[in-house]
Amino acid sequence: MLGQVAYRFIEDYPSDAARVLEKDTPDAIEEVAAALPPPVGAALLRAMTPHAAATGLARLTPATAASLTAHLPVEVAAALLLRLDAVTRGALLNALPAKASAPIRLALRFPAGTVGSLIDARVATVRPDTRVEETRAMARRAPELLRRYLYVLDHEQRLTGVADVRQCLIEDADRRIGSLLSKDPVALRARTSLRQASLLPAWERFGILPAVEHHGVFLGVVRRMTLFRALAAQSGTASQEDLAQLAMDLAELYWQTASSLLVEPPAERRRH
Repeated sequence: MLGQVAYRFIEDYPSDAARVLEKDTPDAIEEVAAALPPPVGAALLRAMTPHAAATGLARLTPATAASLTAHLPVEVAAALLLRLDAVTRGALLNALPAKASAPIRLALRFPAGTVGSLIDARVATVRPDTRVEETRAMARRAPELLRRYLYVLDHEQRLTGVADVRQCLIEDADRRIGSLLSKDPVALRARTSLRQASLLPAWERFGILPAVEHHGVFLGVVRRMTLFRALAAQSGTASQEDLAQLAMDLAELYWQTASSLLVEPPAERRRH
């Protein structure tokens, strides 16, 4: 049972409370979230990193989880539910009133052949003010979430930058991730077709790219290998006209890249 002081602190400072709870066990997140009025509990979940919030949400009863989810913006709710397993997600959605569940279901419905159908939500996210030492602790608690990059989100869960995990390992423990991130990262829109997504020049540099919904809320990542395998499978059933268009698009991308190298040599080449 939460005391009055703890309740007021969470209500007035959800971001600070979220930072404390993220370092605690999933049991603690569950206990606190269940004890709060739904609007306050929803504000707390919204302030937490998606992994921690989804972990807490999954441990609640469907009815309690639904009462909190109903007070979240649709895009934030969808991003959290995307991290739940299918059974838990279905139970939560069924516990919501139809008026609240319909827009979330719609936001989660990514047609085959779109980027959204390939999203992996099991990745680490941090805030700009997260310290390097906190990131290392998070990696120890949930190593399965750690990839080459950390995805940096603002308080609205929108993607603001990307940080290289390897750099974090050698930085001072008290340094903030916000000072290490690369801003304005290339991101895939969840409802973009696989063919359009495959034409991004960024695939020449990265094997994995973040995916966002149309408001910029972070959903997860898509791997280059996964995308091109899905595209190849899709092309196997495509019409000759579709295949010809795909070939033309890829050829255009190739020649654009080649011509840019001929006209503007890389910086390393110009220095020699």
